[in-house]
Amino acid sequence: MISKGNYYVIFILLLMIFVMFMFAGVSSDILSDTSMNSRAEEAANVSHENREIFPSEQKLKVAILSEDDGDIVSNLLEEWCVYNKYAYKLYTSWVTEEEIVDYDLLLFGHYTLTVKDKEMLYSYAKTGKNMIFTELPDYSEIVADSEFAAFFGIRSGVEEFVTADGIKIFPNFMMNKERVYAEGDYFGEEDDTQIDVPYYSLTSGYEVYSVGVLENQKELGIEDKDLPPLLWKTTTNNSFVFAVNSNIFDGMSMLGVLTGFMAQVGDVYLYPIVNAQTISVLDYPYFSGENDEAMQTLYSRNSEAVGRDLLWSNIVQILKNYGNSYSFFAAPQLDYAGKTEPSEAYLNFYLREISKLPGDMGLSLDRISDTGLEEINARNEHFLQKNLPKYEFTALYAADFKPEEVAERLDYEHLKSISLIMSKYEEGDSLLSFLNDGILSVKFNVDGYRHETMDDLRMICVENALGMCNVWVDIGRVFYPENEEDEWNNLSLKWSKGDTYFKDFAGLDMVSACELEKRVRRFMALDYAYEHAGEDVNIQIKNFDEEAYFVLCTYNNSVDSAENAKVDKISDTAYLIKASAPEVRIHLSEENVLKKPANNKTIPSHPQ
Repeated sequence: MISKGNYYVIFILLLMIFVMFMFAGVSSDILSDTSMNSRAEEAANVSHENREIFPSEQKLKVAILSEDDGDIVSNLLEEWCVYNKYAYKLYTSWVTEEEIVDYDLLLFGHYTLTVKDKEMLYSYAKTGKNMIFTELPDYSEIVADSEFAAFFGIRSGVEEFVTADGIKIFPNFMMNKERVYAEGDYFGEEDDTQIDVPYYSLTSGYEVYSVGVLENQKELGIEDKDLPPLLWKTTTNNSFVFAVNSNIFDGMSMLGVLTGFMAQVGDVYLYPIVNAQTISVLDYPYFSGENDEAMQTLYSRNSEAVGRDLLWSNIVQILKNYGNSYSFFAAPQLDYAGKTEPSEAYLNFYLREISKLPGDMGLSLDRISDTGLEEINARNEHFLQKNLPKYEFTALYAADFKPEEVAERLDYEHLKSISLIMSKYEEGDSLLSFLNDGILSVKFNVDGYRHETMDDLRMICVENALGMCNVWVDIGRVFYPENEEDEWNNLSLKWSKGDTYFKDFAGLDMVSACELEKRVRRFMALDYAYEHAGEDVNIQIKNFDEEAYFVLCTYNNSVDSAENAKVDKISDTAYLIKASAPEVRIHLSEENVLKKPANNKTIPSHPQ
């Protein structure tokens, strides 16, 4: 006969077994959740096709003049027009004054200008069309004719080429504060600030936005206003003429310069941005135990321990210092020609930890072998379908494969949900574009381990043009180091220093790759028109999807209130506008206005 005490013991044991099974079930569910990409459904379903656009009469109209309709500069000018939703047309030869009457802006790309073109240029200036020259005529042409020089706001030539020791960009030209690049500055480790530029003296009435810095300025008796000008605006007849006098602003940097120029035209200037700063950790997590011997030599542990015990906590801490951008592009393996294959044992830890952040995990196509794209896809398919069959990868890092080639070879089960392909920027690329079947291509524009002078210049220019910075951090270098520079203690130190360069852009959002994709798709799809009427700026948006971002540049005005938008000041002269509806009204007040005296006493307008 079983006593009451034994009944009690049996009951407790059964209860414990039941709880253990329940806990095992819950744990299994949690682990199952991490093996699925819960954020895959968040990808924006915004089509760039069949967009509604405003009629051309409501848009700023741009004529692009370039000798070649397929060169890098022409493509970049067209890219800038696309981002700003301008109506544009490219001409490869001079057009008559009558033909440009309907244009608001003339953009000069690579166009060889000589004194013979003086009459045509002045005829354009009489029409009141604003003109931007992305490069100036040769020095010899400018100094040969004072009237030709005066068109560009130049009084005289000082020297055909002078070596400037540094570069200064004045505040309020772009979103950032003043930038001075000089020897010994905190922008990287190289002394790379010297540039050779034509040296001109400008006529009165100019506004200069960037100059070359001379170390011996005081000895030469040169005032600040007479330093070699790099970017400036002048007034010729009825037109504003903007000039670029250095090739340091070529490529993606020109996007920010063009936007900076446009912000100097009137009291109010509005343009759309992406508003997304992103950091993508490439080739990590790493699911293979390759190169163990090298890892043992450098870190006294195998590849798995290096990735999990040494790198993970350090990477997460650095990402937290930058902001909420947790985007990882996993590498199943890097040496596809070797014998070591990826291991499922590495998956659970990373999936669980990434889901806690919460973060995104895409897929990397990087490799150290000469393995082709088809074999990489096939090998990854075998591993991922076996171990992560429910995980939907939406983002892909193309490594050194062409994004167009990658987009054509997505007919694998583990790649069926890919909608974003990331790759590094090369000269002539568009930062944002669509590949076949609406797959989005976004370029990285900053290396997380490197931030020299030109890197910073490109960064602030892209931030100004698009409110975007797309940083890559290559962890593959740690697992396959080529020299001591690739050791993690060196790389992590360089990367962790970089957050200081983002401080001028703290008003913009740090986001994940998934959120970046949504914002870029919305940015590319929208069209807008605005008018500045009295104290109001009225914005209309087509193809609006949940939210849209704009920068509003003002000089003698401040924002008082807003309807259907959140407004944040992000610099002395710029506001970030977050639109929450397709119609937005911004109310302004003039800052530099004499107010009624506090003692109610006034001065007569015509004192006796």
